[in-house]
Formats: sequence, C-alpha cells, structure tokens
Amino acid sequence: MPSLRIAVLGPLDVTVDGVAVDLGPKKQRAVLGVLAALAPAPVSVERLVDEIWGDGGPANPLRSLQVYVSSLRSALGEYGDRLVTEGRAYRLLVGEEHGVEVDAETFSRLVAEAAAEPDPARAAEQAEQALALWCGDEAWQDLRDLPVIGPVVVALEAERLAAAAVRARSLLALGRHRELVPWLEPLVEQHPLHEELRGHLMLALHRSDRQADALAVYAAGRETKADETGLDPGEDLQRLQAAILGDDPALRVEDVELRSRRHLPAPVTALVGREPEIATLTAMLRDPAHRLLTLTGPGGIGKTRLGIASAHALAADHPDGVWFVALDALHDHRLVAGAVADTLGVEVAGSDMTGALSSYLRDRRLLLVLDNFEQVDDAAPLVAELLAAAPGLRVLVTSRVPLRVYGERVMPIEPLAPTDAVPLFVERARAVDHRFDADPDVVAELCEQLDRIPLAIELVAARTDELPLEVLQKQLANRQALDLAADGPRDRTSRQRTLRDAIAWSVALLPDALAQGFARLGIFDGGFSADAAEAVAGVSASDLVTLVRASLVVRTEDRYRVLETIREYAVEQLGPDTDEVADRHATWFLDFLVGTEGNQGTVHAWVALVHPDRANLRVAAARLAATADRDDPRGSRLLRMSPSLGRYLYHAGPGSEDVEWLLRALELAPDADPHTRGQTSYALAICRAEQGLTDEAIRHCRTAYDLLMSTGDSLWGARALNSLAGIVHDDGRVAEAAPLMDESIALRRGLPELSMAIPLSNRARNAIQLGDTAKARECLAEVLEIAADDALEVAVAELLLADAALADGDEAETVDRVTRATDALLELQHHAFRLMEALETFAALAVRRGRAALAATLIAAADRAYVDEGSVMVPADVMQRAERTGAAIAALPDAERRAAEERGASLGLQAAVQLARAELVGPA
Repeated sequence: MPSLRIAVLGPLDVTVDGVAVDLGPKKQRAVLGVLAALAPAPVSVERLVDEIWGDGGPANPLRSLQVYVSSLRSALGEYGDRLVTEGRAYRLLVGEEHGVEVDAETFSRLVAEAAAEPDPARAAEQAEQALALWCGDEAWQDLRDLPVIGPVVVALEAERLAAAAVRARSLLALGRHRELVPWLEPLVEQHPLHEELRGHLMLALHRSDRQADALAVYAAGRETKADETGLDPGEDLQRLQAAILGDDPALRVEDVELRSRRHLPAPVTALVGREPEIATLTAMLRDPAHRLLTLTGPGGIGKTRLGIASAHALAADHPDGVWFVALDALHDHRLVAGAVADTLGVEVAGSDMTGALSSYLRDRRLLLVLDNFEQVDDAAPLVAELLAAAPGLRVLVTSRVPLRVYGERVMPIEPLAPTDAVPLFVERARAVDHRFDADPDVVAELCEQLDRIPLAIELVAARTDELPLEVLQKQLANRQALDLAADGPRDRTSRQRTLRDAIAWSVALLPDALAQGFARLGIFDGGFSADAAEAVAGVSASDLVTLVRASLVVRTEDRYRVLETIREYAVEQLGPDTDEVADRHATWFLDFLVGTEGNQGTVHAWVALVHPDRANLRVAAARLAATADRDDPRGSRLLRMSPSLGRYLYHAGPGSEDVEWLLRALELAPDADPHTRGQTSYALAICRAEQGLTDEAIRHCRTAYDLLMSTGDSLWGARALNSLAGIVHDDGRVAEAAPLMDESIALRRGLPELSMAIPLSNRARNAIQLGDTAKARECLAEVLEIAADDALEVAVAELLLADAALADGDEAETVDRVTRATDALLELQHHAFRLMEALETFAALAVRRGRAALAATLIAAADRAYVDEGSVMVPADVMQRAERTGAAIAALPDAERRAAEERGASLGLQAAVQLARAELVGPA
C-alpha cells in the first residue's frame, strides 16, 4: 500500500505512514498542490512561478521556488525523492509503484469502477468508498485561488455527483429506498438542476409510499429549471412523473427491510390458485381479535404452502418478522418449545424453555407459522401460554385437527377449485415432459377423480411422461377415487382417509424392488443422507432420483426426506420387516454417531454434520432401549451410543429432553463396561449442569470420575474432575471447590495432552473469591508463562489479575490489567462472557472510587448482555457481585439508581465496556 498519501478532497493534507506532514507556508504548500494537480506530468518552473505568484512575485522567484522544493523534499522524508527535477521542470511521481497515493486519483478510479459495475450491491459499496474519501464540502479548499485548480475542482465535483447518482441508482435496485431519501434530499437541494438525482429522489419517495412528496419534488424542479433556464424538465423526468401519477407497478421494488423479515422456506414451484384463501386468511390475522388461526384439512390439501404464502404477505404487519417452525420431525410435544427457540435463535439457560420464550416474545410483534402441529398437539397449552405472554404475537398453525384452545379460529382448507386444479396438473405434467398437451376436459375429469387434492394431482401428473391419460383414468377408476369426505371409513386413520389411495397407487407404479425399498425409507425420521438410505433401506442413489421424480421423496441440497403423510404409508407397508429395518437403522446411526466423532477437524464441524439427523438419533436411541434385553451385557449398545450422544447434545442443546436417553442408558446397563458408564455419566453431568440441575450434575460427575479413574482413564478422569470442581464453584460452594480444583490441577500435570491454562485460571478465580490473592497470582503467573501465545487465555489471566489487584487495594494495577485485558478482548470475537466479566470488574472499581451510579450503569449493561446471550449468572458470580457492588448501588437514591440502570440497559456490550474505559481508565 502507498505510504505517502496526498489528500486534496478537502484541504491539502499530506501524511507519511499515517503521520501528518507540515508542508510549511502557504506558497510552499501551493507548490506541492500544483505538482499534485498536474501529476504525473512535469511542470516547468515558469508555469510554477506563474501559478504561485502570477505578476506579483518576489525579485528572484526561481530562487524562492528552489527553496520551497528543497523544503518540501525535507518535509517528505524518505519520500522526498518522489519530487524530481527534470531540466527546468519538476515532477511529482505518483502511483502504487512509487508508494504515493493522491486521494483524487483513487476517487476517480472508484467512481469509474462503480459506474461500470453490474452488481448493484458492489456498485453501491464502491460509490460509498469513493464518497467517503471526501473530508469536506469542497476539494482543494485552501488552494482554490490557484489558476490550475479551478478546472480540476469542476471535474471532481462532476465526478462526485456521478458517484452520488451511482449510489442512489444502486440502492434503489437493492430496495433500500427508505434509507436513500434523507441522504438525497440535501443533495437535490444543493444541485437543483441535476435531474438524475432528482429523479432518484422522486422514485425513492414513491417507493416509500410518499407519492405526494415525490410529485412535489418534481414540481419544485420544474419551477427552478423554468426560472433559471426557461426550459421544461427532461423527457426522462417527465415520464417518471407520469408513471408516479399512474402508480405504475413497474416502479415498485420491495423494501429490503421487508424482505429481511421473512424467515420462510423458499418453495421451488409457484403456488397455483388459492388467492381467495390467502385474502381471507391474511384479513383474519390482521384482525386484532384473531391472534391464533389454525388451518385444518387432510394431508396433501396444501396447508403448508398456503401458510407460507399468507405469512409472506403478512411481513409488513410484523416488524419482528414472520418465522416458519417445522414440526414434522417431532413426535414429543415437550420438544416444541425447543424447536421454536432454535428457529428464533433464542438461547436458553436452564430448563425453563417456555419462560425464556415468553420473555423473548413479550415486547415483539411477529408471526409464528407452526407447521404439522397434529403430531405434537399436546403442546397446544404452550401456544396459549406464549400468546398470553406476548400481546404482539400471532400464530398460524397447520394441522389435521384443531388445537382446541381458547381464542382459536379454525379455517378448514377445501380442495382446489376446478379452475385451479387443471392448471396445477398441466404445470406439473410439463415439468416432467415439456411436450405435454391434453384436452382440458379430460384433465378436469382426472382431477375430479383425485378430488382436486394438490398432492394427489402432483403425484399423478409426475407419471404423465410414462402413461397416457386414458390409462391413468382407468387405473384410478379401478382403485376408486380418493375418499376425502368427513364420513369416510372410520376404521382408518385421518391420513388413510385422505391420501392413502393416491399414495398407494403411486407406489404401485414403482418396480417391486424399489417399492420395497421405498417402504424401508419410512423408518427415517426428519430426513436422511444417500449413504444412510443405501445402508438401511437398500435404496441406491439412482433409486432416490426415481423416487424424487415420482414426488414420493423430497430432495434438499444433499439430503432427502419423505413427507410425513407418505412416510406413514411407507411404515405401514413394512409389515413384518419393521423390526429388521428398525435394527439396521439403529445400528447405522450408532456407528455413524460414534464413528464420526473426532474425525471432522473441530467439534463444531462434527456437530454440524450430526445435527440434521437429530430426529434419527432419537429414533435409534428408542430402538436400542426397546431391544436392550438382546444385548450382552444388557443395554450395552445404547450405552455405547450415549457418550457421543451426550457430547453432541451438550453443544447442540443441553436443555433438550433427549438428554434423558443418557439416564435411560445408565439404568438399562448397570453391569456394562464401567469405562463407557463413566463417559456416559460425564456427558450427563455436563448437560445437567447446563440445565441448572446442579446437585444431579455433581452426583454424576463424581460417579464419572470414580469410574474413569478405576478403569485407568486419567485423561477423561481429569476432565470429569475439572468439571466437577467448576460446577461446585459455580454453585457458590467456593471453599468446597478449592481442594477439588487443586486435585484436578495435580492430576493434569501428568497429562501433557490437556491444557493447564483453564484449570489454573479457574483456581485463581476461586482463590480471589476466597480472599487468597497470593494463590491467585501464583496460578496466573503460570498461565501467563504457559499460554503466552494464546491471546484469549492471556486476556482472561489479565482480567483475573485485575480482580486480584482490586482485592489487594491496588487501583493502579487494576486499571493497568483491566485495560490490557479489554484491549485484547475487544479485538477477539465470540467472547461476550469475558467482556461481561470485565464490566463486573469495572463496576467494582467504580464503587471503590465512590462512583456508585456508574457502577449501577455497568451492572445493568452486564445484565442486558446476559439476556442477549440467553444466559444467567451462576450463584458464585452473584455472590461476588453482591459483595463488591451490591451495598453501594442499593444506597443510591431511587431516582438516581433507576436513571443509571436505564442508561446501562440501553447500552450494547462493547459500548458499555468503552464507557467504563472512558470513565475509569486514568487518574482516580
């Protein structure tokens, strides 16, 4: 990068390696300004004299010029040789090859690139980079009296307007018209005859639903142009005005903010029909009296597609978004809260999932689409509880049956209208054979045979490239039309009373071997990979292609899924083979989970690999539990699965009900391998700790430690002991934790594979709370020695040393340590909890300095950060806060304390840390 920078987009300013250069008196500055304006061309001494002095120069201008050039070279230091002499001329060498940048040249290049860039996002970025180079309203501000500068300034101003036009044009294309209006308004006022900018402002106002303002901008421009030139606006502006008057739909682009509210699946095919239903549904949900709406109907009727389309239309009514929650992989109503939290990105500390969701939703206005709710209908009270807690929440449910809760409105979905059924059949038929053409009356009759059910229509249409319509009609007639009436056969399930015949007919068109393989796919829950399909169901990759084409399997990127209605039919077809297939499924996922752990580079990569099959792991665990009596010893296969399952759940969702499988494994296998029992107990312990079940976590941790050490596994035993010590400490049993920590440290010293930094830092934290700062400093000195290259561990150590210094009464050391710690932490990413700990230290320092109100502000900011992170303080930290800051904050007058806390609650984490540094770093 150039290290000599000459800035002219404002006053003339020169820096060398970021340090400002004193260019001396005005005439000397002017010499450099002329050379920069004409660079890289040589400038004769006569031209320079004329530019600098004109007719009123000194007696010996050439001598003065030489002095100025010499002084400039000295001022530029190592870059002085870029100012070269060529005969009776001087030249300024510029460009990257010379290490010299003139910001005007960079500006011109960026503007040209932005104007030629087809991608509006990239063009906007380049235009903004160009405009950001300006440091004032005018270029060459202090040298405008030089003759050479006038034309240069005019050209730069024209380029500046061109850059503004590129940015405006690009943001309009991106749907960012609302943010564009306040930026364009002063520009148009400053340049009233610039019709391109005026047109962009008109369009931005129109797209922001301010048509009258857009037309007023046109009228003002027309008046100004008539007064100053006697001319009418240009044709482009006139056409734009006419289009705005006519509210031409072609002018509309959806607001980018509105698009960002939609967290919905993107259908791969267009929705055919359903306009009346969408209009009715959206009108109902806009009514404040209707906050819970359930779409009911048989499988395949199109509830999900209708729900997505309606949610898409309702984005403008929900500032906090419209969110789709897929429940098709769940069969336990207790998992619904977790699925909603995962979709919304709510991190839950402890086991009160419903309470955390209620708190998150309380002040938000959003729409939840809960899809396939019939599988978890016992979760209906959860929906009612969330609606009661959050007045801005609306819920749209798709289900085979109503929820039957107070305030619910039910909207049964009917089959497609005849006028929509035929276009749907034709469109799907042409997807498999673009030549498809048939008599509309024949297609209409076939759709009637299918009761105009969308899924049934799609299944049949997918076969039109193989069988003539006449054959399709005869086969449907022989197997009877789909019976969707409410008084259908009572000895069948609701799904069997709807699409069973259509699905059976579609499967019957498959080769026998593939039909059997399709039935085996029903064992998968929530989807599967091609490898799993082949190993468990004997379905090859080419077979999957056939099944996708037949609309019996859905492909999403590198995974496959059988729709729930079709999957139920597949399971039914397994019959006596069910147990064998279930065993293969359980064995495959046991080997998959255990075999992939430790082979993916990082834990996060392994969790990401396993996560799509979470429902399959649940099914596998249930099967292994159900067949535990066949194991030797009893329950050994589920136990073998449990350590990896527990470690996965610890990272993916330790509050999940799935953790209960670990406890079940221990109960089923009391005589199995003690080492595996130890690892399972450890995995259960760390999950229970995250759930807030401290006593149980401690009990399992102790068991894990004893079992692991008894089998000679010091490595995992050390991990278990360290976790035990940490859990005990966090529970507020600080003195009890100290010997456990010392034992853990001693054990780890003989295990070079394990890091010493974390247990030593934990012991230091423990020692500080026990008042033993000497012990804390001893531990932290070792951390700084062994982890000198680990920026995070060093920062943690510095932060703890700040706490030790504060406890010792050394404010100077406290400030020094906490400053160094936060310097590092602010540069690192994903370490919010450490910054929260720094806020606690700053708050304690503020109390020490008699600034209790500032401490209250910092504590409130830390509390907000805990909420933002979905976490809570552990008892040990609560005790430390109370000891260091509680009394001082409680002694504040109520009004002063409330004001301080409100200020803190409004601050983001980094902003709060910066406030603490600004207020407390420096002399007391």
